[in-house]
Amino acid sequence: MGKKPETESSSLGCILSGTWTLASLPFWLGAVGLLVVSTTSASKLFAIALICLLPIPLNFLHWQRTSRKIVSVLLLVIGSVAFFFCARQAADYTDNPEARARVIYENGTNHSRYSVANLVPEVDQYILGSYLLGAIDPNLSWNRAADLRRNVRETYADLQNDADLAPLPCVLGSTYREMIGLKPRTGISFVYVPKRTGWDPLEKQTAIVFLHGALGNFQAYWTRWKSFADKTGVAIVAPAFGTGNWEKDGGLEAIEQARKFCVAHPRIDEEKLVLAGISNGGTGVIQGGLADPGKWRGLLFLSPVLEKSAVESNDFANSWGGRKALIITGEQDKRTTADYVRKAVSSMESIKMELETHYLPDKDHFLIYSDWPEVQKLIEEWVKKL
Repeated sequence: MGKKPETESSSLGCILSGTWTLASLPFWLGAVGLLVVSTTSASKLFAIALICLLPIPLNFLHWQRTSRKIVSVLLLVIGSVAFFFCARQAADYTDNPEARARVIYENGTNHSRYSVANLVPEVDQYILGSYLLGAIDPNLSWNRAADLRRNVRETYADLQNDADLAPLPCVLGSTYREMIGLKPRTGISFVYVPKRTGWDPLEKQTAIVFLHGALGNFQAYWTRWKSFADKTGVAIVAPAFGTGNWEKDGGLEAIEQARKFCVAHPRIDEEKLVLAGISNGGTGVIQGGLADPGKWRGLLFLSPVLEKSAVESNDFANSWGGRKALIITGEQDKRTTADYVRKAVSSMESIKMELETHYLPDKDHFLIYSDWPEVQKLIEEWVKKL
């Protein structure tokens, strides 16, 4: 009789080993990248846990060797301990209806304390993503990606120092859900309704419903809008919808749910609602504005995607001809270029929209991070005229 092949050298063992190696490779790369670039201990612990736990299934192919058993046990212990201390830092969250800043979960959604999006602080998710985009996106140079990371770190530092925002959970799980092919959920929103000292308590507030762009509803957006709200008294409602493809099924539902929240809130004036969006969120602004034109006081676009067919449609002309909109973009934007925006503006001007447009010199697609004081001032002055 021939010698029975060892598990690791058998055909089945080779297949299992190769399959697991290929399947786990993205997680290996992500874990190593996160360990190298992360700025928080929670992210480093999560990366260490992954690096330790991923090889364990392969070690079962060599289980008859004592050395492999010892290595597997050590990896399991180290990985489990790292994960334990990472999980201890994960934010737990319970919505408080009395709080000024909230994340609301509706439609059967709920906060998941131990999801990857919550275990890894969002700042490090953003930083890791910026390296990836800098490598594969021709519109984002390596130097600009570095500038973006610096701006983002400063923004998240402001968030951590803000008593209202720091306890709030990350909602990027909705983004990752769509990335793996699942339908994006509706019902998750960031809400901030400032308490206005010195204002007439009977006077209701203007509200901006803000639609995020591609890759999700970042906490960094909330930080920017909170500073605006504290200065102006304007309420902010920012629904999450996967990767920001607002034209997909559920997009209009998410927008309408955010609008109804504003209508039901005792301190928000339903006659003074602005629908705003950044980048891909511009598509949602157009779609939402077409669905319920009478419900919005004006439209606001930041570095926007403006679909030519929608802007030039008869429905848009009938709904928004002669009405108000603000558009702010950068002259150096390589994603939604200034020329691209000007063509859409020309179509809007042809239906006599009351447009205010600003093409900021030397600014790019990420002006919400790099040039927020200037952008905030322009929005503030426009909102006062509504």
